[in-house]
Amino acid sequence: MKQYIYRKKYYDFKVVYVGYFVIAIALYAIYNLMSGFSALWIFVLLICAYQIINTFFALANPEEVDISDKFIEFKGMGKSHRYYWNEIRDFRVKEFVTAKKIYLRINKDDFSLLKGRYWIDCLYFNDSDELFMYFVKKEDEMHPDTIKAYAHRSNMTPEQKEKANKKKKAAQAEEKGDK
Repeated sequence: MKQYIYRKKYYDFKVVYVGYFVIAIALYAIYNLMSGFSALWIFVLLICAYQIINTFFALANPEEVDISDKFIEFKGMGKSHRYYWNEIRDFRVKEFVTAKKIYLRINKDDFSLLKGRYWIDCLYFNDSDELFMYFVKKEDEMHPDTIKAYAHRSNMTPEQKEKANKKKKAAQAEEKGDK
């Protein structure tokens, strides 16, 4: 199993302290709403509520990512979400290459405000390049027929293409053996 851990001081500053700041803004919005109705402060309060849920309840910004052959697990804020690879039907990655950041959706058809949506700021994790590329390659592996996966394959060197073809043929042979 490989563990990727967000650097503590950056996690505190970029996630935890921002969460506390949003709580302060929410309290200020409530204070202003008590003096009279204002659509602006209701809007601000709704945005704050969404951010507070993402930060403190939904684990949308994990502090640790554990990856093994059997599962992937996200940890942070005293919570953890574990997904077994054989139970994952949908694994979608939106990569922001210049920021080395990933927005990951797991089983998006099982909509939940509290699970399945993760912002992974790979730049601040140990082995950041490895983690970033893992997510990109895993999406290509799980959804090989997408245009995105095709584009990634077309940018491969001949050696990489040969290795990918061997892996694909082995997976197909294994799949036929299971049936």
